[in-house]
Amino acid sequence: MKPIRLRTEYLEQPIGLGITKPRFYWNCEGGVTQSAYRIIAKNGDTILWDSGKVISSAMSHIRYEGQPLKSRDRVDWSVQLWDENGASDEAVTSWFELGLLETSDWKARWISGAYKPKKNRRYPVDCFKKEFALKGAVRKARLYITACGLYRAMINGQRAGTFYLAPGCTDYRCRLYYQTYDITELLASQNRLEIELADGWYRGAVGAWGITNLFGRQTKLLCQIEVFYQDGHNETIISDRTFCWSNDGPRRFADLKDGEIYEADRKPGYRGFARETSGKLVPQASNNVPVLTQEVFHAALITTPSGKTVLNFGQNIAGFIAFKIQGKRGQKIRLLMGETLDKYGEFTQENFQLMRPGREVGKIAELFMISHKSRRLSKKLVPTPKQEIIFTCSGNDDQYQTEFAVFGFRYALIEADFPVRPGDFCAIAVYSGMETAGTFNCSNPKIEKLFQNTMWGMKGNFLDVPTDCPTRERIGWTGDAQVFFDTSAYLMDTTSFFRKWLADLCDSQLKDGKFPGGAPYIGLEVQYNFCGGSVGWSDAIVLIPYRYWKRYGDLDLVKDCYPMMRKYAMYMIGNAGYKDKSKNKTNPYYRYVYEKGWHFGEWLEPEGVGEAFTPDASATRIVHTEECTAYLHYTMCHMVELAQATGHGEDVAQFQEYADGAAKAYEFMFLQTVPDTDRQAKLIRPLAFGIAEGGKKTEIARRLFRAVENRQYRVGTGFLSTPFVLSMLTQEGRADLAYKMLENEQAPGWLYEVNANATTIWEDWEGKVSLNHYSPGAVCSWLFDTVCGIRVAGENHFRIAPVPGGSLTFAEAAYTSLYGTVRSRWEKKANGFCLALDIPANTSAEIHLPGGKTCALTAGTYRFEWQSGAV
Repeated sequence: MKPIRLRTEYLEQPIGLGITKPRFYWNCEGGVTQSAYRIIAKNGDTILWDSGKVISSAMSHIRYEGQPLKSRDRVDWSVQLWDENGASDEAVTSWFELGLLETSDWKARWISGAYKPKKNRRYPVDCFKKEFALKGAVRKARLYITACGLYRAMINGQRAGTFYLAPGCTDYRCRLYYQTYDITELLASQNRLEIELADGWYRGAVGAWGITNLFGRQTKLLCQIEVFYQDGHNETIISDRTFCWSNDGPRRFADLKDGEIYEADRKPGYRGFARETSGKLVPQASNNVPVLTQEVFHAALITTPSGKTVLNFGQNIAGFIAFKIQGKRGQKIRLLMGETLDKYGEFTQENFQLMRPGREVGKIAELFMISHKSRRLSKKLVPTPKQEIIFTCSGNDDQYQTEFAVFGFRYALIEADFPVRPGDFCAIAVYSGMETAGTFNCSNPKIEKLFQNTMWGMKGNFLDVPTDCPTRERIGWTGDAQVFFDTSAYLMDTTSFFRKWLADLCDSQLKDGKFPGGAPYIGLEVQYNFCGGSVGWSDAIVLIPYRYWKRYGDLDLVKDCYPMMRKYAMYMIGNAGYKDKSKNKTNPYYRYVYEKGWHFGEWLEPEGVGEAFTPDASATRIVHTEECTAYLHYTMCHMVELAQATGHGEDVAQFQEYADGAAKAYEFMFLQTVPDTDRQAKLIRPLAFGIAEGGKKTEIARRLFRAVENRQYRVGTGFLSTPFVLSMLTQEGRADLAYKMLENEQAPGWLYEVNANATTIWEDWEGKVSLNHYSPGAVCSWLFDTVCGIRVAGENHFRIAPVPGGSLTFAEAAYTSLYGTVRSRWEKKANGFCLALDIPANTSAEIHLPGGKTCALTAGTYRFEWQSGAV
């Protein structure tokens, strides 16, 4: 037996790690059960830790217990395994390297461009340069770098590292990450360090309304190169006032949402010097995967009915555009990026653009903007986002790739002074470098396309933050992420990604314990703080760590999150009760009613179902007592388990009181008789949250079945209930209805979108808002945990309970979990079904077959057959 997929803190050979007692992970290959392991960690020839032979099957969350580690330490660690027979193979080695752990490690000084920014002005990209010579043969060299803004570092004309849009998205008031790059192979005897610095999230346009200068007006940079020579001496090159500076380079404008203006005949003059400035935050390691350039798409040419030239890249993505062209000096090409063509076949950006004043606005003016009354503020309005590239040719062979803007697009409108060829253009997907975890195939190609669309919805929105769309808002909406968490974890390895985002949530928590609608901070407190506390959204701070723990077994993360989870739980308890206290006399459980504050409710139910959202004061008058009281129960149930698991027994009784009390209040208000409604969410919620019991549960389930049939199997749920609908139908014994809803091709439905040529998931069922989302794609968790029946059921353990059905003749899924890759495939035969399973080494599985037969399996490959209606 040998270890494979060695990881340190979920990362493969991380450099610049900021955790001094990291945890180790691996999977097993060969053999059945790991009986023991031995870890040896070294720094050079020095043994830092030898665990000895540990009798254990554990292969995750194994904490380093060796000598204290310090900044810059490189640790080579190996793990040797013994199988169930006591046989051992050779050890396998990996490594990690620590970053700068102490404030005193930073010798560099913050620098900025030599200008004082003015209000209502946007500036070209800053260009910095430092030349230096080496003093001998180099053993290793590192670049530590961060910015208030976005940076790109080049050494001798080659990019340092592969992280794009660095240093990533954070609340710059609270947290700033740095990156560490191995630049040993980039150095020569004479060297040139060049760095571009753009606005990014720091002062560029952010959020739906393109607010600028959110964290400050002056971008700035911090970096240091550390060179370790073969003869033992070291040298540090730091950012300071000796760095040359200019902003006369080719990138005349760069904004994350609006785009770039690039003049190819320009080069930085570096005729000035940087200014030294200060920074309030000490940079820290993100311990996360980088943002990378990924798949590349080539274009087909379209001529629209009006004669416009449009490129179709075939896939809606979030990413860059790149091209190679040759025009005369001064000739221009303009590109606009968009997701769709309008009903006339013309290029459009109308589905995501808003209009905002052309000048900066204050807090009061923000109210007019979010109420879609910007015209009252200014007659001069500009679109946001622009998603525009303006390129001026140099007269030579020009090459261009976007660097500091990211677009949501499938199509690009081209306006050029000269002929262009579609083969000269490509689109490049950009998203966080998460390893693919899940694959799914079945006999219905439209369901396979739904799966791929969901994967692309995730790729388009998991760029350092789980955003709601890559065009208009780009906000880390908490509700969107929590409903999609389980699906995202089946699709990709989200361990480090969500760990980082949970830190963003911690930074965003308000003093009273509630959370804004999105994190990191994106401005517009009037909008995002106002909707803070909305059930299903703020509850993300409880539900995501809980689900993370159940899937990945990471109790340490839950312990770290517990203070903010508890603070939010106490906020809920403190705000329980009717808004109108006169209602207390009508309900013996009034103390456990929840409705105060502003809530989204069952957001984006299909048209004609539920309350329609209006962006004005009337929306504040809608009371969502049903949803809110259910979530008080649901969240408190989770808090009971979390408090017990983390050793906070003193909190259990109060959380249990409110979990039970909210269930009773909900029953009293909404379940004295079975709700006679076709509004599916109102029937799903009491089932999914465990509020309805016994005969009442059976009656509600039957009413849900009828509601689904009355809508001809079309989806009738919004954000909060969509993840539960197929599961509840299956759980209550009607998998046939679940399959009919999944395979329904009428609107609203998942396959309706597929038939409409969607390549991502729509935000709403009608396709009127964002066309690149992921939340309604939460249905894909059902493909894994029910259709193919794969669930993580504990450490090194799976539960596999496939549910064949619908028109499918086969379905198969593979899932690379924390404990290894498990596979499940069923196929319909003439007289029944067969099931093929792969259970990874050092794990076990509890198998549930249709008809009630169960069995326990260890690692291996298995095949089962049964006749229809029997096992």
